[in-house]
Amino acid sequence: CGEALARIHGIGPTVVPGLELTRPLEALEASLATLEEPHPVLELGVRWLRANRPSGHRRQTVVHGDFRNGNLIIGPEGIRAVLDWEVVHLGDPAEDLGWLCVKTWRFGAPAPVGGFGSYEDLLAGYKAAGGQAIDLATLKWWQVLGTVRWGIGCIGQASRHLTGAVRSVELAAIGRRTCEQEW
Repeated sequence: CGEALARIHGIGPTVVPGLELTRPLEALEASLATLEEPHPVLELGVRWLRANRPSGHRRQTVVHGDFRNGNLIIGPEGIRAVLDWEVVHLGDPAEDLGWLCVKTWRFGAPAPVGGFGSYEDLLAGYKAAGGQAIDLATLKWWQVLGTVRWGIGCIGQASRHLTGAVRSVELAAIGRRTCEQEW
């Protein structure tokens, strides 16, 4: 996964026209402000993210935005394809690595990277394939951001069902996962 992400992040930003530079923490804060009920744990998460934002600056790259094991086609030789590019944008490449480490994508397995790998192997594979230097503390900051992001996303999915905008048992089931992210 580290090698695949290094290749994605190596795509020149001008190769894919129309990509916008995102500000993920600011977007989370804005999303949280639109919720019609309090979510103290997610609010504390955003406060922690703001207070502990990593220093330093990495070159902005193409970011997949939803790189996780559910969006990979795997064959005997490894990753065959990366699916679901609808949230691709320009940003910090550490965002993709952190998203892959969000606990919900482990599906109950103990390994911190998608349930199947270690932080060290992910970072080593990324660096060996030409990815920018990313330290473990930065990776974990992005993991926390991803967890808060998915928590807010779960609330949004539930809201679509509960308001009747889209009646869906799947959306209702995803909504109940908000508490897992808060935990």
